[in-house]
Amino acid sequence: MRLSNIGVVACPFDQILFALPTEELTPRANSPSWAGTNNYFPMGLSESVVRLWVDGQSAGSCQKGSTTAKTIPVLESSLRNYDDTVLDAIDAVLVKLAAKSIKAIISPHYAANQFKSGSSDPYWNAYGSGYFYESQDAFDDYDARLSHVLSYEGKISGRVWKNWSAAIAAFDLQNEPMSTETEECAGAAGASWVCGRARHMRGVLGADNPIKIASGGLGGDVSKGCTFMPAAVNCPELDVIAIHRYAGTEAANPNEWSAAAAGYVARAGGKLVYVEEWGVRQYGGGAAEAGVEYPAQADDMSEAGLPALYWQIVPPRTCGYDPAQDPDDSFSIFTDSGVDIAGPMKRASSTIGLQDWTGVIY
Repeated sequence: MRLSNIGVVACPFDQILFALPTEELTPRANSPSWAGTNNYFPMGLSESVVRLWVDGQSAGSCQKGSTTAKTIPVLESSLRNYDDTVLDAIDAVLVKLAAKSIKAIISPHYAANQFKSGSSDPYWNAYGSGYFYESQDAFDDYDARLSHVLSYEGKISGRVWKNWSAAIAAFDLQNEPMSTETEECAGAAGASWVCGRARHMRGVLGADNPIKIASGGLGGDVSKGCTFMPAAVNCPELDVIAIHRYAGTEAANPNEWSAAAAGYVARAGGKLVYVEEWGVRQYGGGAAEAGVEYPAQADDMSEAGLPALYWQIVPPRTCGYDPAQDPDDSFSIFTDSGVDIAGPMKRASSTIGLQDWTGVIY
């Protein structure tokens, strides 16, 4: 798939893939690489920004410097009772993206954010963060959600998502599965959860469907030891291993990404691999200058042909948000910060990839 000439857009995208035209690549079997950004909140903002995680938002809240313009209810306030408002909102975004030949990855549930004390998430309330990955009842309830999301027929697009490979590159199993219970990665039940959900999703999508199933960053950061768990690597229905890694600085550890890339692919056992989350810590301990580190690390990944999505590129601030006071996110880069965002993304997609993404992104 050849994508339109898109550099940095005026709005952030949640796991949107930017793949720019490449006219003078050295001939090789693989497709070009690609780069993009994560963003979890803008689904409820004005029409010029987007949000693709299946999660709700409250009108008037200040999210990473942007005011949420409208309330988006959660998909499930109770198990198997679905309010498609959030899917309708995402569908409207997909229509705009497809018109520009930009593809998206959709995360159907957010484990790290929902599986914690005080959460109103119905899975948390019914099963907690342990039994969710152990109980067959939990498997069945979550499979029902997955079927609902994948089989949703767009209110705006009129397209059934599982049949819309021109807009959707992949669905995650979940965002950061087991990140709140990493010991599940070593257990038989956790292993059953991973491949069982992938098998269910492939059954819904169909065997020959080009839309991929991605792991979603098992266990959270790759340092937790879950990313390449055998149940994922050895699962035929799981297509893509998604790495979440918040590394140190390129200045302190030169070539940290390019040196690791081949090893990532080898550990994936033939599956596609990309960095689904990475970021430059700009505040607190280990802080670095984004204007230096963002292009340095992005170019290091491009050197190896390793695709990556940054966490996260956000629009200019319009409400009272101080990232230095945000204990949960010291990585966001504002589009008006002066950091060269477009250059590294263009260089990524003018580099031959470490693997072949033909039919997925291109």
